[in-house]
Amino acid sequence: MEGLWELIFTPLGVALFLGAAFFLFIWNSSKSHDCWEKLGVPYVKPKPFFGSTLDNTKRPFHENELIRYKDFGLIYGHFEGAAPLLSVADPELLRNIMVKDFQFFANRRGLKTGDTITESMLQLLEGEDWKRVRSIVTPTFTTGKIKRMMDIFISCSKVLVDNFRKVAEKGESVDAKKIYGAFTMDIIASAAFSTKLDSHNDPNNEFVRVARNVFHKNVNYRFIFYLLFPRIMRLFKVPIFPPEGVKFFTDVTLRIIEERKRTGQKRNDFLQLLLDTAEEQKIEDKSSEKSDEILNNYESETNDQVFKNFHFKKSILFHSFFF
Repeated sequence: MEGLWELIFTPLGVALFLGAAFFLFIWNSSKSHDCWEKLGVPYVKPKPFFGSTLDNTKRPFHENELIRYKDFGLIYGHFEGAAPLLSVADPELLRNIMVKDFQFFANRRGLKTGDTITESMLQLLEGEDWKRVRSIVTPTFTTGKIKRMMDIFISCSKVLVDNFRKVAEKGESVDAKKIYGAFTMDIIASAAFSTKLDSHNDPNNEFVRVARNVFHKNVNYRFIFYLLFPRIMRLFKVPIFPPEGVKFFTDVTLRIIEERKRTGQKRNDFLQLLLDTAEEQKIEDKSSEKSDEILNNYESETNDQVFKNFHFKKSILFHSFFF
């Protein structure tokens, strides 16, 4: 026995132990990499441990999806580490997933970051929380409400045209990506945060600087690490987005909301649309609670049990009482 322990703690023993541990680690991370082959589904060849995620360090996610779609067709498999994923581009199947069988596919991928703000994003919410927030957000994208922000779009477009004109007058070449990126930033700042910018001519503005930092390329790496090492990332509290940026935009948004509540001021921007819709939702919820109370009182006082066999929608029931 003593000889065995002596062998283990020799350089050879340590090397053998580390080699065996590494082999088991790779085997465990790769043991599911044959699942799509067994099912006869075309798939992206995975790398040990990383799966198919390394491609996302070279190109954005959507570009990889497009390349894979062209290479493998409407349905193909890939891997995030050891986890098998299926990408679907078939319109009929997507219609079933998104509409007919939506109850089975309601939630997106789970991504627990430990950050309250990030986990409250619509893309990461699940179940009733997702349904509640979506019911608030969806009405803001109707044609009529988007038209209310046309003045913002027109104002930012005039700044864009002026910037193009200045470059043209100088006879210089133009970096289209940079100038349109500034235009996009101006619209987002004005429509969502009530902040008027000229990002092209004022690139050192704090809003512009923080926004660029938040969506810097390394965010892609952080997201990949969260997919591969979720527990480790949560353990060390590594955020997906830079904390400085999240805090900045959180503070700006809360400050604007408090100011509008205090002064009663309104503006035709996206934030105001969300506030108005949330208020409408609150009124609707109160109406639903009132209709429930009326129904309960009515059922407790009447001997007629016929109405108990009907399952009226709350809103319809409330309006029937109203009329």
